Amino acid sequence: MNRADLLVIHASELVVGSATPLRGAELNHLSVIVDGAFAVRHGRVVATGTTADITAAWASGYVIDAAQRLVTPSFVDAHAHLVHAGSRHGEWEARATGIPKHGIDGGIRWSIEQTRKADSDTMQHDALALLDVALEHGTTVFETKTGYGLDVETELRLLRVAASLDHPVQVISTYLGGHVVPPEYVDRRDEYVQLVVDLMPEAKQWCNWFDVWCDPIGFTRDESLVMIEAARAAGMKLRVHADQTGSSGGVGLAVAQGARSVDHLEHISDTDLEALAASETVGIILPAVTFHMLEGGAHVADWCRQLIESQSIIALATDFNPGTCPTISMQMVMQCAARLYRMSYAEIWNAVTVNSAASLDIAGEVGCLQPGARADFIVWNAQEHGQIINRFGTNQVDQVFVRGHQFVANGRRLD
Repeated sequence: MNRADLLVIHASELVVGSATPLRGAELNHLSVIVDGAFAVRHGRVVATGTTADITAAWASGYVIDAAQRLVTPSFVDAHAHLVHAGSRHGEWEARATGIPKHGIDGGIRWSIEQTRKADSDTMQHDALALLDVALEHGTTVFETKTGYGLDVETELRLLRVAASLDHPVQVISTYLGGHVVPPEYVDRRDEYVQLVVDLMPEAKQWCNWFDVWCDPIGFTRDESLVMIEAARAAGMKLRVHADQTGSSGGVGLAVAQGARSVDHLEHISDTDLEALAASETVGIILPAVTFHMLEGGAHVADWCRQLIESQSIIALATDFNPGTCPTISMQMVMQCAARLYRMSYAEIWNAVTVNSAASLDIAGEVGCLQPGARADFIVWNAQEHGQIINRFGTNQVDQVFVRGHQFVANGRRLD
């Protein structure tokens, strides 16, 4: 009899998932074991199977009886903006009532003003509280970008705050120096691009990822390329915001430069879609942004289906930020993806786990419950994986474990 540190048994459905990213028709296949179970040793899954199989081969003094409830991998949120200051709820009301005060870029500049004025202790406190909410909703890996400082002092401060976050959720930090051109550089764009480039070596001390917004209201393809080349020279991995408000060749640039993710994609060209489909770059789409920005419609579902059928690797994320998406719940993202993008349950589950993990180069480490993966998992107040997407507006998490240790019970963070 093998010894384990933890056994999880009698899951009505155990979503094992895939250790490698899925695309096209594969995305619609979800690996599930009925009356499933798995064994954990040293914080990692060592065996999966039916409850009968696992209990016949493994023993442990610590057994979680899921009592015929759903058990799944936890979520990987691969696109968010955690550390910032200020709320833009007034801006959203203006949009909702048809009297927009300013565009997305203007809203970002307002957030920059608030963030520059905020102190680090307050931002750290707020970020930790938000991570508690993310964890309680099932997220255990969370990518966060800078981009609301856009000067040397504040960008480095945001990176230091992100690095200081002592929390069960794994925080992966990204330097988004190329978010928008800050107000003081509107007539000196080249100087701002050079500031981003010059800051790269110091930013690399706090993070391993760089991101740039290649978009009509962000940076041109040529400007983006200058920053990307500097990031690569500094040893950073690449992510790209691309083609959110219009087509600017951002997706093609991201693929050509070997970015691990390219995010938004709303105005991707046919040529760039072909390039994305032929690549290992993960296209991250953001349905809660579509929902919050009141941009739904049949064309959105058609666009998403085209992305999937092209054979591109597609992931889902929150894009949590103060303006275009103030939700930190990946459950909400899944529910929006079904309603707005018309994705199937299996497609959605794979897109918030293994494919999201792949965009951060950690597929197989998290985002599945295959042997060798970290034991990051959720026990749900539900019996089947489709129920999590069918129901909306409530948190359906009961328990969350990170590396085999419990951090959420009854839907609340344990002290």
